[in-house]
Amino acid sequence: MAWRNQRRAQRHAVVAALVGLGIVAAAGPLLLVPAIALVAVVYWSHHLASVLAGDQEVPYPNLAFVIVVNGFIVLLVQALVFAAHIEVF
Repeated sequence: MAWRNQRRAQRHAVVAALVGLGIVAAAGPLLLVPAIALVAVVYWSHHLASVLAGDQEVPYPNLAFVIVVNGFIVLLVQALVFAAHIEVF
């Protein structure tokens, strides 16, 4: 099922995946989970934006909401853990 911003969402997800891959390559495998969360947030936030814009063809709008909220929580927790780890030094 195609929807209006699907190609844009896919392009942005590919860019986010490349950024995440670069982060993992530079900082190590401990940042793999935040990198995956970043890709999920970028891709599924396009679903939410399309639903809010009134597009009725978007598949699984409730799932998109859950994934985006979950991804933001993962990113927030990882940022807090990273900040707490920096303060140790």
